[in-house]
Amino acid sequence: TDKTPMDSKGMRHLILLAENQEGYRNLCKLATISQLEGFYYKPRVDRELLERWGDGLIAINGHLGSELAHHLVEYEKTGHEAHWESALEVCAWHQKVFAPGPKGPRFYVELQHHIHEQNVINPHLIRLAETVGAPLIATNDAHFLRAEDHDAHDTLICISTGKLKSDTDRMTYPTELYVKSPEEMREAFEGAYGETGRVACDN
Repeated sequence: TDKTPMDSKGMRHLILLAENQEGYRNLCKLATISQLEGFYYKPRVDRELLERWGDGLIAINGHLGSELAHHLVEYEKTGHEAHWESALEVCAWHQKVFAPGPKGPRFYVELQHHIHEQNVINPHLIRLAETVGAPLIATNDAHFLRAEDHDAHDTLICISTGKLKSDTDRMTYPTELYVKSPEEMREAFEGAYGETGRVACDN
C-alpha cells in the first residue's frame, strides 16, 4: 500500500517457481495481488505477502536485479562488511520463509555467467551459499530464443525506444542472453567455477 515514489533501483527481482498445486495457487494469488493491490508503476509484492502466500513455492535469488545481488554489488564496490551482513540477512529471511520441504530445498542462491557486473559478484554468491548452507543454481537470462536472434531483438529494442540502430547512445543487450543448451550452460559454468559450477548446473 506504500505509494512512496520508487524508481527501478528500489525494485528487486525474485524468481518464484510452483513446487506443487498449493504453490501454483499461491503463485496465482501473488500475481493477482501484485496487479490489483500492489501495482504502483509496476506490479509488486512485499515480504509480508511472500510470508503469507509462500507455501509450495521455490525462491531463487542472486542475479543482478535481485536483492542479494544489490547488497553484494555494494560489497564489491566498497568492501564494507555491512553490505555482506545485509546479504546474510536476505538469505536468512528467505531460508525461513522458503524452508526445505518434503521434496528438498525451497531456496536457492542463483549464479549467472554472462556479463561482467554479474561475474564479479559470483565468488561472493558462492561464498554466501556456503556460509548459509543454501544450494546454488545456474541460470541464464533469456531475452531472445537463439543466439542468432540477437539482431532481431536489437531492432525491437530500437522500435520500442524510438532509436536508430546507428545511434551509439541507446539501450543494448549482451549477445549472451538467449536460451542456452544444457551443454552450453555446463561449458560456461564448469569452465568458470569447476565442481561448484557442475553442482549448480545439476541443481
